[in-house]
Amino acid sequence: MHPLLLQLLFPLLLITSFLSVKVELSLGQDNEQYADCGEDINCGGVGGIGYPFWGVNRANYCGPPGLEVKCFDNTPMINMSNINYRILKMNSIASSVTVARQDYWETICPLTYVNTNINFSLFSYTSEVTNQTFYYGCNTSVPGLTSSSQVCSTNNGNITVSYATQSPPSDPVANGACKNGVIVPVFRTAVVALEANRMTLGEAVDGGSELDLEIDDDQCNRCVESGGKCGLNTTNGGFSCFCHDQAHATICNTTSLGRQ
Repeated sequence: MHPLLLQLLFPLLLITSFLSVKVELSLGQDNEQYADCGEDINCGGVGGIGYPFWGVNRANYCGPPGLEVKCFDNTPMINMSNINYRILKMNSIASSVTVARQDYWETICPLTYVNTNINFSLFSYTSEVTNQTFYYGCNTSVPGLTSSSQVCSTNNGNITVSYATQSPPSDPVANGACKNGVIVPVFRTAVVALEANRMTLGEAVDGGSELDLEIDDDQCNRCVESGGKCGLNTTNGGFSCFCHDQAHATICNTTSLGRQ
């Protein structure tokens, strides 16, 4: 090739080569949302915490508001009505999560007496769960209550702790027999074991309770089956299916599928 022609073509060849490399790199990279929401939350030894939860290493577009997970002392936790709950187990197949109240973890003497109050727009109790009610500062004998061997220390001195696995004949707090009552959901199997003295009160509470996730399983399943990752449309608050190429409203298109 003539030296002068080569000199004239060199800048064009250089630009073409640069664009070719840039396109190849672009094609080799996944959509950032797809990559972020494909990761499970990394905190402690509890595995499989993915959609609809977000937080820690999962961006806020990986799940709806109210389902943020934070990592405290290497323990994944969610907060509802100013109560922290430890995540003990995630069941992605059944779309359920097992949680336990942090203020009752390894103790039955919380700092404040607050009933469990979950967000029913996001969760519901499974049929495997029932209420365990604690009563504090009760009179010496209250029908329907079982006295615990544990005593809680407060600023006003020590108080007794009693509990009921079944609803007592009348509300001990309303009739003045006890100062405070707190409802803590537990597994029905734990109550049976507690009544048969096969489990301690602390073990029953630390076993937590199971919550169903109020999400559209079919919608997310269709997205995953098309090769996508489930997430949130931060513009309208609806569902998004994050694919290799970009976000789609429902499922990944054929272009996305071709890059699996």
